[in-house]
Amino acid sequence: MTMLWDRLDGIGGVAAGTRFRLFAQMPELEGFSEPETVRVSPRPGSIAAGPFDGAMRVVDAVDKTEPYAFPYMPPYQGPAYRPARPGADGHFDQIPVGSRQFLAAHMYGSVRFTLDIWENYFGKTVAWYDPSDGFIVELVPEVDWDNAHAGIGFIETGGRVNSAGDYHPFALNFDVIAHEVGHTLLFSEMGIPGFDALTPQFLAFHESMSDMVALVSSLHFESMLDELIDQTGGNLYVLNWLNRVGELSSSEQIRVASNETHMEDLASLRLSPGGEWIDPSGQERNAHHLAQPLTGAVFDNLIEIYQDGLVRRGLIPPDMDPRGWDRESVASSLNDFQRVHQGAVAMNRGAFIDALIEARDITGFALAVTWQRLSPAHMTYADFAETFLDVMAEIGQAGNLRAFGENFLERGIALQGAPLRQPPPPRGAPYLVRWKWLRRRGDSSAAARSDALLDDPEAYARVYGMFNHSFRVQL
Repeated sequence: MTMLWDRLDGIGGVAAGTRFRLFAQMPELEGFSEPETVRVSPRPGSIAAGPFDGAMRVVDAVDKTEPYAFPYMPPYQGPAYRPARPGADGHFDQIPVGSRQFLAAHMYGSVRFTLDIWENYFGKTVAWYDPSDGFIVELVPEVDWDNAHAGIGFIETGGRVNSAGDYHPFALNFDVIAHEVGHTLLFSEMGIPGFDALTPQFLAFHESMSDMVALVSSLHFESMLDELIDQTGGNLYVLNWLNRVGELSSSEQIRVASNETHMEDLASLRLSPGGEWIDPSGQERNAHHLAQPLTGAVFDNLIEIYQDGLVRRGLIPPDMDPRGWDRESVASSLNDFQRVHQGAVAMNRGAFIDALIEARDITGFALAVTWQRLSPAHMTYADFAETFLDVMAEIGQAGNLRAFGENFLERGIALQGAPLRQPPPPRGAPYLVRWKWLRRRGDSSAAARSDALLDDPEAYARVYGMFNHSFRVQL
């Protein structure tokens, strides 16, 4: 049987495929004004105008004023802009930046690029649609809406005016799109809990892990790896484009992965029986805020792996570690640390990037395996943390387990006393279709778990409607 670490050794990028140009960060930011050419898995000539690849189609709707919400669902029936078309060579990298067609191509390319990355970590195709029914996922690049979301059969994006008064379409924000793809990955791999089995931590987990999908995916832009090392001097705790998820300007972002939030800070936050978030503090916090401790712990673990890689490569001494510093301390006390890092970077750029790629792939792979082992029913952060540590031990990270565990504990995420984990749902079928199929067959395990996993769109819509989409955070 193939061991987990053998699968990890086999992870690599798409060697050949159709070219698209994508912005790794929003183009208004300094240093990101030019898109990077990437390749996605479908071969040149296999993606039609739209873009449309047989599974996903971009529909650039004209003046779509409302986002999809059950029962208003795809397909879009109104007028649409002219689709993006491939060049004679089958690639989409010739489309002028700033055109409507580039907007469409950028959205498709971002979704497909993210799926390629995570299907690589999963080691399989992610079945988030039902090809047997001729089901096609619809990608809508612009809705008159200050947000973005994913649901059954669609991903659609709106836009936002930042504090400087500049409009930013989310279809050009790779972080935002990758975050929404993250939701589809989790829906596919874990299923959806029934209302009685839903926990606040499951909703927050979904937001946290979708942020990590965006963060890890961003590290697959080759030129950005190099720029990240330059920008930080190798110290990834300095506020930078990587840990500012969904960045909107040089001083704004949707969430910060390198945060200091503790579970105690959110102890009063809860869900009402009707599914509304109740925040006695009056701050109107929700799942995105409750996600922050988990995101921070996983980010700290990624940096643990990265810094361990730097030490193993002899690039920094083992005692040069800024974990636990607050942002003000980092800003005022990094002279020695930065000097050591920057000097090492100048002489060993390739080794720094290798350490970052190693940390990226170990983290992405561990997350993918962890999700496949978790049940969404009655889920807690302790379930996730313990499973994540088990996976890390299996892929050769046993030496870092103590540090990983401390990172969870420092956020108030317990590692003991968690309820016995339920077995994960079966694999290999779309997240709604598989339950209908099993119950039609009279499968006893599916019947036993019918209170915990959804099997119809209306029930799904009830739970999905609890994913709050108002998530802006400003420094």
